[in-house]
Amino acid sequence: MKTLTAALVAVGCLALAGALEAQDSQFGIPGLGTPGRWESVRSRTAGGAFAAFDPTSSLTEASLADIRSLTASAEAGASYRQVEGPGSSTWLRSTRYPQFTVGGPVGKRLFIGGGFATYLDKTYDVVTRGDTMLRGVDEPYTDAIASDGGVTDLRLAAATRFGPHLALGVGLHLLPGSTRVTADRHFDDTTTYHDVLQAGTVRYDGLGFSASAIITMTPQLAVAAFARTDGRLNAYVGDTVVARSDLPATIGGAVRWTPTPAAKIGGSVMWRSWSRTGPNAFDTVNWAAGLELGTGAPLRIGVRGGQLPFGAAPGASAPTEWGVAIGTGRVISHGRGLFDIGLERLARDSGSLHERVWTILVGLTIRP
Repeated sequence: MKTLTAALVAVGCLALAGALEAQDSQFGIPGLGTPGRWESVRSRTAGGAFAAFDPTSSLTEASLADIRSLTASAEAGASYRQVEGPGSSTWLRSTRYPQFTVGGPVGKRLFIGGGFATYLDKTYDVVTRGDTMLRGVDEPYTDAIASDGGVTDLRLAAATRFGPHLALGVGLHLLPGSTRVTADRHFDDTTTYHDVLQAGTVRYDGLGFSASAIITMTPQLAVAAFARTDGRLNAYVGDTVVARSDLPATIGGAVRWTPTPAAKIGGSVMWRSWSRTGPNAFDTVNWAAGLELGTGAPLRIGVRGGQLPFGAAPGASAPTEWGVAIGTGRVISHGRGLFDIGLERLARDSGSLHERVWTILVGLTIRP
């Protein structure tokens, strides 16, 4: 187990030097993982601009006050990722089910919701080359370190409305998770040395709290504010705590303008204090802008940008991210369901590390 723990600590150094052979972003490997998005397909295909006002997203709790009846929503995404590093380039593919939400009114002014979303994704497979001195001879080897799993955000939220202009909400977040980790060393001299394999499971837990408010200033204009604090993420190997990491605080705001019933324009900004998680992490500011046109089968278009907290080249600033998305939706089953589909393109860069990601998004919302 000590060897496994040491391998986990070394992953960050190995990742930037080696070849990436699995699904997730290379910019999440040197840190705690790749942060998830708390957005429904409907919001994500508008760049995330409307997520603060969307009760089927898990970004804010106050948005639950707009649910008229029991509503459940799920989404899936298939990503095709081109990864470029020093002297290497490859295509990777992954499929994710990043969010599920359910909620509804339980009284005249009380609304309850819950569900799960990805908090951190920690799935990767890193291959590196090295050598070590054994019995006076320099022996080359190949290391393969793999992780499969992540941290989930389990949310219980409540909201209430004070008249037509103000909605408030609070949320409790449990952060469980686990990763199956393997570290395999293969010597080139297979006659003298056998492969060395270490495997184990790392378990995580944490706790967070959030609050939000939505102010409807006029029938056409609404603003939202939200804040969240997450405590520490504890990592266990067996029953032993092997690492404790401070998790970020989050502060953000959003605005939505509806000039006509068939047109919505929105924007949002969010700051997260990821630098508190470790010496090689960065605070991030991310923004989004989007619009939705039409009612029956609306057209949604959005752009987003900002930083990533992990994975910068040595001496560089935080990795940057820029994206564009487009999508639409369709009411089904006589208004009891909504089917959403979209396409997202992301570009992530830091020094000589680059990613270009296409993601196909599918979402289904049901009102029984």
